[in-house]
Amino acid sequence: MDESSKKLSETYLNFCSGLSEDSRHSYKSSLNIFLKYFPEHKSWSSLIVNDIINYYKNYEASKNTKIYRLRSLNRFYIWANREGYLLNNPVESFLSTLKSEKREREYLTKKQSEILLLNIGILSYHMMTLFILRTGVRIKELMNLKLDDINLRERTVFIKGGKGGKDRYTFFDLETEVKLNAWLRERELSNPKCDNLFINTRGKPLTTSAVTIYTNYINEVVKDKIDIRITPHILRHTFATECLENRMDLKTLSLILGHEDIKTTSIYLHKNKESLKREYIRTMVR
Repeated sequence: MDESSKKLSETYLNFCSGLSEDSRHSYKSSLNIFLKYFPEHKSWSSLIVNDIINYYKNYEASKNTKIYRLRSLNRFYIWANREGYLLNNPVESFLSTLKSEKREREYLTKKQSEILLLNIGILSYHMMTLFILRTGVRIKELMNLKLDDINLRERTVFIKGGKGGKDRYTFFDLETEVKLNAWLRERELSNPKCDNLFINTRGKPLTTSAVTIYTNYINEVVKDKIDIRITPHILRHTFATECLENRMDLKTLSLILGHEDIKTTSIYLHKNKESLKREYIRTMVR
């Protein structure tokens, strides 16, 4: 892309500065990936629908990821049109022909969770994994947790300003309490420079790159034992699925997960083959 197009991208990202860090990072990533597909003489204003189609065909990613990237590009074009920087939008018409693929939400079985925890040899990573599996917090919420947000005696976690800016409580069990106490002792040895519950080896708050390193590590230690890629969100899905399989009501789970709409929580009502079989045996076999 030419220099004027790159500058327009920067203007747009500056316009998005009021959004969350995750949203800005996502928009920037989508624009940068797209820009790499076109030579210097191309510009935002010269792109046509066929350029977008070729990008979609050549971009090596899942269908849903491609659609996600195109939606980010469409937002950029809508903004540029509204502000008078561009007169065209070659993304919108093609995007309207695409439909995301519905996938069954992935999660770990109880056995897989046990295998994962047994194979994590770094205490901080073990604690982060167990914490998400037992509380269902989002990774951003975990990164922002402060020491004062944890009440060990009552086994509660206070999530301040979660998604949508809302506060809520979640909880943990005795095993997590014991492991948390061990982690807090280890944490003190790292010469902490902040009051975050989880810190890096330099005693500072976790960063996005630190979470990437953590994610790569937990996948590496179980690469021959678990056949799905584990992410913090998969761990959160696992928590939600286990809660429902243990008969927690949907409204309670919705409040613990911090969902604004109970319909969002209902996506966890999926059942895998094993749980379906158990339920069948429980109700039908005499």
